[in-house]
Amino acid sequence: MEISGPFCICGDAAELVISWSTDNPGRRFYGCKNYEKYKKTGCKYFAWFDPPTHEHLKPVILALLKKKNPFEEHLQESRKQRNWRRIFFSDFRINLP
Repeated sequence: MEISGPFCICGDAAELVISWSTDNPGRRFYGCKNYEKYKKTGCKYFAWFDPPTHEHLKPVILALLKKKNPFEEHLQESRKQRNWRRIFFSDFRINLP
C-alpha cells in the first residue's frame, strides 16, 4: 500500500524520503521528486512526515549507521567480485572448443 502524500509546487506528488543527516537521522520527509534532477530550478518542496527524533535516540541511530556502513561497503565489493567472476567464467565457457 502506497502512502498518498502532498503535492509539491511543481504539481507532482511529493516523494517520501528518509533523512540520514546527523541532525535528523532516520526521520522521513516529503520532498519534490524533481529536486535531484533540477536542484537550481526545482521547486524545493519540503515537509516533515515524522515528528522530531528524540535527542537521546540520535546518538544511538548514528552509532548503528556507523556500524552498518562498512558492512554495506563490503557487501557491494563482494557483489562486484561475484559479477566479474560470472563474466569471466561465462566468457571462458563460450570460448571453449
